[in-house]
Amino acid sequence: MKLTILQIALPCPLRLSFDYLSNNSEITWQTGMRVKVPFGNRELIGIIVNIQQTHEENKTSKLKTIIEAIDQQPIFEADLLSLTQWLSDYYHHPIGDCFQTVLPKKIRLGGSAELETETYWQLSGDKNEFKLGKKQQQLFTLLKDHPEGISQKVIYQHIGQCRTSLLGLEDKKIIRSVQNIKQPLISHDAVQHCQLNQEQQLAVDSVWKKKSLFSPFLLQGVTGSGKTEVYMQLAENMVNAGKQILILIPEIGLTTQFVDRFKRRLNARIVVLNSAISDGERTQSWLLAKAGLADIVIGTRSAVFTPLPNLGLIIIDEEHDASYKQQDGLRYHARNVALIRAQRANVPIVMGSATPSLESLYNVEQQRYQVLTLNQRATGANIPKIKLIDSRGPMANSGISTVLYHAIKTQLAADNQVLLFINRRGFAPVLMCHDCGWQATCSHCDARMIVHQRRNILCCHHCGLIQRLVEQCPTCKAGDLKTYGAGTEQIEHTLQAYFPETPVLRIDRDSTQKVNAFAEIVDDIRQGGAKILVGTQMLAKGHDFHDVTLVGVLDADQGLFSADFRATESLAQLIIQVTGRAGRGDKKGEVFIQTSQPQHEFWQDLIKHGYAFTAQKILAERKMMAMPPTGSLCVIRAEAQDEPLAMQFLSEVSGLFHQASQQDVIIMGPVPAIMEKRAGRYRAQLLLLSQQRKPLHQLLDHFMPSISSLKLTRKVRWSIDIDPLDLL
Repeated sequence: MKLTILQIALPCPLRLSFDYLSNNSEITWQTGMRVKVPFGNRELIGIIVNIQQTHEENKTSKLKTIIEAIDQQPIFEADLLSLTQWLSDYYHHPIGDCFQTVLPKKIRLGGSAELETETYWQLSGDKNEFKLGKKQQQLFTLLKDHPEGISQKVIYQHIGQCRTSLLGLEDKKIIRSVQNIKQPLISHDAVQHCQLNQEQQLAVDSVWKKKSLFSPFLLQGVTGSGKTEVYMQLAENMVNAGKQILILIPEIGLTTQFVDRFKRRLNARIVVLNSAISDGERTQSWLLAKAGLADIVIGTRSAVFTPLPNLGLIIIDEEHDASYKQQDGLRYHARNVALIRAQRANVPIVMGSATPSLESLYNVEQQRYQVLTLNQRATGANIPKIKLIDSRGPMANSGISTVLYHAIKTQLAADNQVLLFINRRGFAPVLMCHDCGWQATCSHCDARMIVHQRRNILCCHHCGLIQRLVEQCPTCKAGDLKTYGAGTEQIEHTLQAYFPETPVLRIDRDSTQKVNAFAEIVDDIRQGGAKILVGTQMLAKGHDFHDVTLVGVLDADQGLFSADFRATESLAQLIIQVTGRAGRGDKKGEVFIQTSQPQHEFWQDLIKHGYAFTAQKILAERKMMAMPPTGSLCVIRAEAQDEPLAMQFLSEVSGLFHQASQQDVIIMGPVPAIMEKRAGRYRAQLLLLSQQRKPLHQLLDHFMPSISSLKLTRKVRWSIDIDPLDLL
């Protein structure tokens, strides 16, 4: 008797798949199908990754039998199955957990993979012999304009609640209802595209020439140079050719603006995939894309895993952004995954940025990417001039210099908008007692508690611990507690006091927690409702505010003295992105940067020579140190509730690596993390550095079984981070 053994990838931390026996001969088993299996005392949903046939009963005597098959057809096509295996291999992550990341929540929990349907209405007869009421006449006219039918939801949007009228027309056999797949609405009012300038047209033509080849392009354009117009023209060409387009954006907050622009421009079926939409919507969008019923997928990081049978183009906007790197679980980088997808599908990939990552610039240098440049703003507006202000000079209040105060006053008098950027939310980062030196610190982290005055609390921004704001020192009982430093809340408060008649709007994670709050704020800014905007880096990315003529950057020195080797690169990108919000319309823009180090070489390079010069200088330093992007880096992290365990575990891992007789990988550490205690756990890390990628991966592959079998793995949480962005 022939027996079927199924190898199943299960959502667990073990780095292997599990064999189960099938006793159902009626099912045609295929890889990529979901099954329910017993696992210990639980039942889990897994994915079939391999199928074996055997006649030897002794091989199967100890195997458990699967409980049920959830799918009749694979939920994973071969390309997505292969991509998930690549994720597991490259990031050295359990295969079952990789499938959990790739699938929408409802699908991975065993939910239906059938597309949802909704009620559509269409004409089925004539009205001649009937006298129709007012609403019925409206319905008849609307449906006459849509002979293919129209969804009940859209009918309600046009006419209002009219169920009785619909049923009345149905009784008269004038209309009928059908169940159709629930699909995104196509905008039939799409406007013709604007005329591309010479640089934009050259970029479009260059990509289109290689539309059937894997061709990575870096679209390097100054802020406001019209990169989105290039994306839209390419997307329109691809949709007309019957292809699907995947567009990745770094932040959920950019989704509304992006989707609106594409809908106004293209007659295309557009779906959105990000964590802000419901699980049901997300699943429907994923299934529509899988069925080829979505032309364009716009989403954040995880949208890179969307199944797309007719993929023709991948676009990554703001490709330098750190948001594309997942910082827990499967620590993938969406840009790297997108490159693999484009390579396997043999399609072009366009990565756009005003401030490209050093990785992309290095790939251009190595002739792996083709660079396309947009040096002029699409509107013809000039790039704003940047001025440095010595923050040790005269201060108005709360870290706002007198020079900046007068500049704000001038712009408000001209009825313009002002944007002030400070990358610190809350009221103040330090609460201190002058008498005894006590400071408010988090009991679970090596960090200070941040003062949030409006909510009357102290909050740790690392673990989320919240305490009531104290009024007297808990050590010496003194009542004169002082705050030091300023955050968005304090800047908002100060500006409102300076300009009481002018609306001030604060944009940070605290002010945008409600659903759609960010979209409403952006809408308010565009309509000129707020004249002074105070925000964190949420405001720095991709937003187009035509009335903002002044940008002020407060406390700009944080990245100059960081322990992270990427800090100066990130600071340069952030400054250029923030300053790019000024003068995007018809009005001239200006930028003020407050720094205590105005003579610092970094500022002189960035302001006099620009981002490209600064990036090349940082890249030269990285080459000298053999650090990424010229070298390959891996961080093995561990954390434990007992202080010595994380270091002890990583010392054992380091000992294993040192057993290998290899010279290609430098092993550094282990060392405690810079913030050693976080959320009540002690953290440590071990660094592996190699000039080539291959020896590093070979070392990890060789010792992974030995690391997984160490006794301390049961007492510590540990993870492998390939190509880490954060070493803090």
